[in-house]
Amino acid sequence: MKTKLSGKFWFTLVIFSLIGQVAWVVENMYFNVFVYKMFHASAGQISLMVAASAVSATVTTLIIGALSDKIGKRKIFICTGYIAWGISILSFAFIRVDVIHFLLPGVVATATVGITLVIILDCVMTFFGSSANDACYNAWLTDKTDETNRGSVEGINAMMPLVAILVVFGGFMFFDLDNQKSWITIYFIIGIAVIAIGILGFFLIEEKKIVTSSNQNYFQNILYGFRPAIIKKNPILYFTLGAFAIFGISIQTYMPYLILYYEKALGMSNYVLIMAPAITLAAIITAFYGKLYDRKGFKKSIIPAIIILMTGYVFLYLFKDTGLVFLGSLLMMTGYLTGMAVFGAMIRDYTPRDKTGLFQGLRIIGQVFIPGIIGPAIGAAILADAATCVNGDGTTSFIPNEKIFMAAFIAAFFIWILLIWVFRLVDQEHVDLMTEDGEHITSRPWQEYPRPQLKRDSYINLNGKWKYAATYKGHAPSVWNQEILLPFPPQSILSGIKKFPNRYKYLYYQREFILPENFVKDRVILNFGASDQITTVYINHKEILTHIGGYLPFQADITDYIQKTNTITVKVKDTLNHSLPYGKQKSKRGGMWYTTASGIWQSVWLESVSRDYIKNLKITPTLTDVTIEISSDMVSKAESKAESKADSKAGSTASSRTIKIKTEYGVIEKIFEGNKIVIPIENPKVWSPQQPYLYEFEIKTEGDRVTSYFALRTLSVQTVENIPRLCLNGKPYFFHGILDQGYYSDGIYLPASPAGYEKDIQTMKELGFNTLRKHIKVEPAIYYYLCDKLGMVVFQDMINNGLYSFIRDTAFPTIGLTNITDWGFLRTKKVKSNFKAFAKETIEYLYNFPSICYWTIFNEGWGQFQSDDMYDMIKELDSTRFIDSTSGWFWQKKSDVDSYHIYFKSIRVKKSKRPIVLSEFGGYCLKAEEHSFNLRRTYGYRFYKEGKELQEALNGVYFGEIAEEIQNGLCGSIYTQVSDVEDETNGLFTYDRKILKVDAEEMKKIAKGLKI
Repeated sequence: MKTKLSGKFWFTLVIFSLIGQVAWVVENMYFNVFVYKMFHASAGQISLMVAASAVSATVTTLIIGALSDKIGKRKIFICTGYIAWGISILSFAFIRVDVIHFLLPGVVATATVGITLVIILDCVMTFFGSSANDACYNAWLTDKTDETNRGSVEGINAMMPLVAILVVFGGFMFFDLDNQKSWITIYFIIGIAVIAIGILGFFLIEEKKIVTSSNQNYFQNILYGFRPAIIKKNPILYFTLGAFAIFGISIQTYMPYLILYYEKALGMSNYVLIMAPAITLAAIITAFYGKLYDRKGFKKSIIPAIIILMTGYVFLYLFKDTGLVFLGSLLMMTGYLTGMAVFGAMIRDYTPRDKTGLFQGLRIIGQVFIPGIIGPAIGAAILADAATCVNGDGTTSFIPNEKIFMAAFIAAFFIWILLIWVFRLVDQEHVDLMTEDGEHITSRPWQEYPRPQLKRDSYINLNGKWKYAATYKGHAPSVWNQEILLPFPPQSILSGIKKFPNRYKYLYYQREFILPENFVKDRVILNFGASDQITTVYINHKEILTHIGGYLPFQADITDYIQKTNTITVKVKDTLNHSLPYGKQKSKRGGMWYTTASGIWQSVWLESVSRDYIKNLKITPTLTDVTIEISSDMVSKAESKAESKADSKAGSTASSRTIKIKTEYGVIEKIFEGNKIVIPIENPKVWSPQQPYLYEFEIKTEGDRVTSYFALRTLSVQTVENIPRLCLNGKPYFFHGILDQGYYSDGIYLPASPAGYEKDIQTMKELGFNTLRKHIKVEPAIYYYLCDKLGMVVFQDMINNGLYSFIRDTAFPTIGLTNITDWGFLRTKKVKSNFKAFAKETIEYLYNFPSICYWTIFNEGWGQFQSDDMYDMIKELDSTRFIDSTSGWFWQKKSDVDSYHIYFKSIRVKKSKRPIVLSEFGGYCLKAEEHSFNLRRTYGYRFYKEGKELQEALNGVYFGEIAEEIQNGLCGSIYTQVSDVEDETNGLFTYDRKILKVDAEEMKKIAKGLKI
């Protein structure tokens, strides 16, 4: 929630910022005019004056900022500093040409002494001004604001330099700046105004309590921001300060000479009349620009500012026509001011809250010290050969030229180099969030049997601590200096590594194991739940298997490689190759793209089987019977080979099998030959979310025994009252669903334990949902078992591969361009073949889970190709489930449903010959700050500040839109989404699953209203 600031604060902000900036404008823009006109200063002398002032400001801010933090006070420094600042400004009235000339006759002597006195007094004035304004007033602003209002405050604060310029320009129009008396009057007016503000501050400024440490060392505090450990801890702050310094160098290259350029080079004696409108417009733009930062963040606000600034430089360099100079000045001033606002807000946001005074010195280094020394020096060097004019006393003065703007443009170009680093760091920035299960993680997680539909008594779980290394070398390291907790990916907190391996690196895992006595039957099988992306397995340093893919289980027969003590070594390379399914993983996460999950991310385990063992089951139910097919393997030890599960072939055997099925009425026992049996079920109990009844059974062969389960349920499309409907068990059913992306704050692709899955499923069911759309991810088998057991329908996505195109796949459909044939989508032969193979293996892996009712082939055009052919292929593999060929848009001819995604407009669907599913909608955001992955960025579609507002919006869209469309053929809806995911804050749960944002009773009422 945005923190509201008082009217008194805003008034104080305006008058202190304005008067302070008026004083600085006079110093920064008119002291050079003063010494130029009164003492004929050269470009080099002006550069020296600016540099000396910059040094004074920096040293002062470092010392006073640390002192202010040390004693925990700001107000006394601000008020007394402003008073002393005003007195020092008054003192300039006494630096008079006539007095100096009377004491030291001679034009050169008068000029030299006058310039020297101005430089010295300028440093004194800067000391007081920087103490009051830069060190303490700016720190006070940081103390009083937070990230919800800082951009707006900075917008006003940064607008003041140009407002001050406007005030000063307007005021100076009434003075003859070639006349010494005018300068005396100016210094008296400004000095008295600054003194008055200092006195007023005692009544206006409300001191913010600052927590200080009694054992703080004052001199250590002065150097606090320069400590390597502090720099390493705050990389974004320091890179931003570096970019800000280059920004300032660009500005200071021309700023000390700007008025002289207008007046002397362009002959604009009325430059104020030209500049005033430009300044006014720039100030208005900047007043609103701070809000852009608050809403869109640093990247989207600084890029336009720098582009505008550099465009202004181009105009000022190329043109001398009054109109074009005005336009160039407007662009330059707008870019300058908006850039100051954005950099200022960014630096404040990344300044540690309890160290604001200590970091003000660093701010001034970036804003004043470096620019004040380097910028004017560059300008002076550029103007070294500038044309000159002869003054009335016979001396000469330089005439600034347009080259200073080209130099400024070149300097600004280098800002982009540091900004790229800032953008990268911000994109990767996040807060570590732990789930409740993650906070109590054990050294041996995920000990549960990982294959609930093919369970046998032989089981050794290998999860836990493994040796780990990430290297560019393609062989195992000689020294292992890290440990990783499996089955969590190395990017995750729970893994203990929490690092993002370069995609060109190899990840190595290693551990030893000893098989217990009597464990080995005939064969030993090593199983991997999943490992992303190219995995090579070694047993006792002998390569036995390479598996390609990141989401499906694979196994290897390691019988011939077993010794007494055994070493498993696993090499993984995660290339994020787009020809392979990769889902929503991205090396540069952000927005709707998430952190990668490289390497092993599911359970690793051993089992021992006989030579003739059941390798797989295929279970096909109806409402009254079940068909069970067996895939077996019968290989002698001598013929034993390592093989991927995905490549295994169904064997055959003539031995008899026994099956026992538990029912409410007793046990059904059958003996059968061959690989297939159809078993009628008397008094059947069908499966549904309301009654998730599971039949448990066991199958015995000559050398094996496995337990499993099935459910009786059917899926069909039927016409009811002239409207096509999706039917569950022969009856129309509304699939009230929610998007489930399967990301967890501490484990990324995996919760800390299966209880994490159960919490998600059970909570969504308690809210009234009956369906989860498993979005672009395949989960461990335990997830689907829990959906079967708890009664939650699953709409299962295939995982996308191929390149995603924002223009084609998102922008065009958003504006209605969806009638595109997918034969025109260019996909390589490799992309197509990989997707087809993965789709086939996914269906084989998930076929037996009754909760899965719906396959989604392509999502929003991403990776889409020949969807009609893919529909035929999937239908041939599984004719028992619904198929959504093209979820969202780019529909072709073949699909079981019309599938809509609607986010930015009212939900309206057209009656169709096919059932209609709203497969994505909503995405309403509510950010819980203390439970948010990214405090500074938010991604979503509509934004709310309170849970009550969010709930009202949900009630409105469900009762006012979703329920109304059921009569038009809507058969299901999928709200986005179960939980926040990284930058996305549109979940019903926070990312750490600690806060449920909605009212459970209200959600139940919604569910009751969604029936066919």
